[in-house]
Amino acid sequence: MKLLLCRACQDIVKLGSGKFRKCACGKSSGRYLSDDWHAELKGENAVPICFLNTTLADAIVYQLISGGVGKEFIAFVAAKDHPTIKYVK
Repeated sequence: MKLLLCRACQDIVKLGSGKFRKCACGKSSGRYLSDDWHAELKGENAVPICFLNTTLADAIVYQLISGGVGKEFIAFVAAKDHPTIKYVK
C-alpha cells in the first residue's frame, strides 16, 4: 500500500487507481497505475509512504484475534529512485 504525504500541508492521501488524488493544498498528487502496484507522483512536496503489505495484514489479524491489542507493522518513506514509483510533471 502506498500513501502520499505532502510536505507543504502535511495532508496524507491514499492513492487511487487511474485518477490523480490531490492533497488539501493541491501541491502534491498521486495515483496507482493500472497494475495497482506502480505509482506516479506529482509535485516537489510529494513524499511516498509505503507499507509492507504482509506486515500490515498480520497486524490487522493480530488485532482481531487478540481482542483489540495493537501490533507494529513495517512502513517506510520510499527512495526517490524506488522501482515502483515514478515522479511526473
